[in-house]
Amino acid sequence: MTRHVPSEFANKIREVQAEVERARLESRREFEVSREVLPGVRLVKTQRLGLPIVFSLWSWDTDIAELCGDAAYPAAEGALAVDREQLAELSARGLALDPSFLTRSESVPGMSYLLVDHLSPEQLKRALARLLPDHAA
Repeated sequence: MTRHVPSEFANKIREVQAEVERARLESRREFEVSREVLPGVRLVKTQRLGLPIVFSLWSWDTDIAELCGDAAYPAAEGALAVDREQLAELSARGLALDPSFLTRSESVPGMSYLLVDHLSPEQLKRALARLLPDHAA
């Protein structure tokens, strides 16, 4: 069952999704972590098979709890989130992320996430390697 999402967080989700869509149109890199696009949110950009892949990286505890749909989420420094539309587009073009590592958000329909313990570039690259088999960032 989907949880009620406070309007302020719903607005933030919409703004982040607009940033993700803009970033998917930019020139691509193998791996890049952006500056904050909104307070507590950066973008993790990569590519595979020439296709842009952009995750939102949430680092504020309150945002992670909202995204997870549970204030008692496991201790994590961040959550890499991706929307259903991007997953479907990538799949249609022959690139599927490993769904066994993604959890569907209970509070944001169409959003899935992966909790990460540390936000270092190395840790984020390891997370991408799990999501994108054979990915070499």
